[in-house]
Amino acid sequence: MKRALVVLPSTLILSLASCMRLSPEVTSQDCVVPVPAGFTRIFVGNSAHAGSGTSFDDPLDGSTVDKFDAILRTISEGQHPIWGAQTNIAPENVIVCLTSGTFQTNGQYDWRFGPGHTLGRETGFTVEQNWKIHGRGVNRTTLQLASYLPDQFVGKNGAPLSGGRNIVIASHSPRASGIEVSDLTIDANHDHLTTPGGVPLNLEGIILRSDHGGHWIHNVSVIGGSGDVGFKNVLAETFAVQIWGNVAGDPQQNTGNIIEHVTVSNPGRSMFSDSPAGGAMDGIVVNDAVAEVRNNVVDGYQVGYGGWAMGAVNFHDNIARNVQYGFNADSFNNTGVILQNNQFIKPSSYGIVIGGGGPNVSFSKWNLSGNTIQLGHGGAIAIVLRGQVQDSTFANNTISGDGSGHDQIAIWSYPAVSGVANLNNAFQDNHIDKALVMNFSQDPNFNTNCRFQNRDLQGQPRADFPDNSAGNCR
Repeated sequence: MKRALVVLPSTLILSLASCMRLSPEVTSQDCVVPVPAGFTRIFVGNSAHAGSGTSFDDPLDGSTVDKFDAILRTISEGQHPIWGAQTNIAPENVIVCLTSGTFQTNGQYDWRFGPGHTLGRETGFTVEQNWKIHGRGVNRTTLQLASYLPDQFVGKNGAPLSGGRNIVIASHSPRASGIEVSDLTIDANHDHLTTPGGVPLNLEGIILRSDHGGHWIHNVSVIGGSGDVGFKNVLAETFAVQIWGNVAGDPQQNTGNIIEHVTVSNPGRSMFSDSPAGGAMDGIVVNDAVAEVRNNVVDGYQVGYGGWAMGAVNFHDNIARNVQYGFNADSFNNTGVILQNNQFIKPSSYGIVIGGGGPNVSFSKWNLSGNTIQLGHGGAIAIVLRGQVQDSTFANNTISGDGSGHDQIAIWSYPAVSGVANLNNAFQDNHIDKALVMNFSQDPNFNTNCRFQNRDLQGQPRADFPDNSAGNCR
């Protein structure tokens, strides 16, 4: 059945601190240096001025949803359009420089790999190979969703569920590698696209799916995301920022990805009485790929970081706070993942969750070192090993409680399903609050783990986590 385009009117958003100065405008080097051979560069503004598109002072007119989307869509969809002074613009190798201001968009809307526009009309936009989209700074340039695609979902009880979905920036095709997004705010706009008690929405920020990698997402703020439908059925969970490789391929085919200096915050309102804000939405996720995820902050969403089918993804120097899970990886094979020097601050349920899935999956050769997990909720658990966590190292991590919670657990190791086991791991030089419980009562393989010099926060041995090695585990 043909569905109608749902577009809400633009909402004037006034700053609570309108008297405060904005930070200086940022200018990406891509927007000032000579255009590389084989690339096209366009400048887009949010005022009704049809310029040449060759500079920030003379940009193309992107002042409405339709105008903005038409510029980018006609390029990525291979129409070789004329925009301002640029002619015959190829669909790949495009630099888009956005002025300060708010740009509204219909985002990915109904575009899908293969069939294209499933509703049979041109709406929204996507990005192709070697696209670079740059704003003038996270509090200067905003790209904001103006609509969602109505859709039918299925709840976890099998009942039909009417809702909607959309993505602000999404890939055009499997060949869309080498995408860069920087220096702007991505607003999925949940609370202005639905009302309390209204249509549940799955609204995502940046989803870069391609056979090969080379993506760089940096200096970006993502707000207003939601996984309302995902809360009713985890199969429809959503991601604020996601690097996604070829599902049937080797993660090593999708490398060279970097996500850095990204803040994911201000989720959409809770749409169900027992749902967290933002529903079932993860902050920053990598799957079927290799990436470096560094110096980011996720605040207020259900899951901070995670992934599945990961190669040697390196999550380091990140912060997760006001989340249910700090980090979660519980399915498919994940080998050589690194979690280093991250902070998981007062997760309501879990700091780090690894393992499970089934006996045919593997969570091997992980390295967790220098992480800080601070518990502040009753019943919270710092590290959960659910099975198939093997040949991995846990070293120099600090686990503490703030004294306000009860029944808190530092490490819980157990088999989530039949046939899985945690084996041959190394625990060394960890600092674990003596007020927190260790739980290995369900782990028959507890003594396969090397344990050496794990101490409480005062440097004293823990009787419930004794050394079983006379020397270095590592």
